[in-house]
This record gives sequence, C-alpha cells and structure tokens, in this order.
Amino acid sequence: MVIWNRENMRFRPPSRHIRSALAAVTAGMIFILLAVWGGMWILDAPTAGRILTMVGANHLGGRLAFIAVGLEQGFSSLNTIIIIVAYNTTYVLLMYTLFVFFYGKMKKARIFRNFVQGMQAKAEKRKKLLNKWNWMGIMFFVWVPLPWTGATIGTYIAHMEGYRSRQTLAMVLPAMWVGVISWTLWFDELYDLIDRLGRGKTMFVTVAVVALPLLFYVFDIFRQRKKPPADL
Repeated sequence: MVIWNRENMRFRPPSRHIRSALAAVTAGMIFILLAVWGGMWILDAPTAGRILTMVGANHLGGRLAFIAVGLEQGFSSLNTIIIIVAYNTTYVLLMYTLFVFFYGKMKKARIFRNFVQGMQAKAEKRKKLLNKWNWMGIMFFVWVPLPWTGATIGTYIAHMEGYRSRQTLAMVLPAMWVGVISWTLWFDELYDLIDRLGRGKTMFVTVAVVALPLLFYVFDIFRQRKKPPADL
C-alpha cells in the first residue's frame, strides 16, 4: 500500500496492519453481501433480480441511476437506501483495497498506467491548492451524484492528496451515505410529483439518468481520440 505525501508529493508505504484490516473488512463485507443476495435469490428470485438490475444501472449511469431504477421498480425509499448503502460501501472498500494493494503493479501495467499517471498529474497541478482542497471539499465531491464524482473517485483523490486510509474512509463513506439518503428522498418526492401528472412518466426520467452518463462517457472517449497526440 502507498500513500501520497502532501508535504513532498512522494509515496510512502503504510503499515501492514492497515492493509490486513482493509482486506479483512472488505472480504467480510463481500461474503455477507453475497450470502444475503444468494439467500434472497433462493427465497424470492424476482426481488433478487430487481436488485441485480439496480446494480447494473449503477455501473452504467452512476448513483442517480441506482436510485432511479430502484424507485422505478417499486422499492420503497428505505429499501432503496439500504440496498444502495450496502452495495456501494462494499464496492468502495473493494476498489480502494485493490487500488491500495496493487498501486505499484498498476503503475507498471500498460492498461492502468495512463490512469495512474493522470491522477498524479492532477495532483501535481493542484500542488499549490491542496490546502484548499480539504476534507470538506472531498466530502462535497463525494456527495454530488454527477458523472465522475462519487465515493470511489473520492477515495482516489483523498489518497493522492495524502490522507491516510482511516482518514480517507472516514471522509468518503459518511459523505456517500448522506448522499444516498438525501438524493433518494429527493428523487422519491420527485417521482411522486411526476406520478400525479400521469402514471408511467417516471420511466422517462429513469431512462434519462441511466443513459445520459453513458452517452457522456462515450462522447468523452471520442473527444479524447480526436485530440492531437502530446509531444514526446
């Protein structure tokens, strides 16, 4: 595991205890999540399938898509919150643990090299502004449910800016939980309002929040390809 040092912008290894704790907690969360979902699949396969649809929407369109698909499929706001918090917490721990454990190999592997170098370049550009990009800024970044924001990217930013693992997770996870609760309740009110205008109209909102981030991502790929190559 490596940590970005805010003072000299270098990496230094943390303790083995932190690595072991991260791996143990992540493995335990994954086991519990799979066990609960597996039991639900046996007892109530349609509900388990709806949860799987929510998870797929999350990876296509982000947190708002996760929320919208859950509400669209008839889950209450409370159940939607529980499902999203459980899954996203486990996913963030998994991705952060992988990032922490395999950072050195990611730097060397061609498939991940551009990602790691890009994160380092952004940190270097913000070197003079790191004091302004404090814990409140990171928490707000995680809370906002827009494309390329959220808990996973927030952990990477906090990690790159020198926060230790406990500090990173103490900032990112509560901000993510508050974001899930607040945005789910807001979307629930929005869907109730739309339903009064005509049943079935919420489907248009659901499709939009799933499709628009995906289209934005595809557009960004084409835009990056059209850029002239950097001078070597």
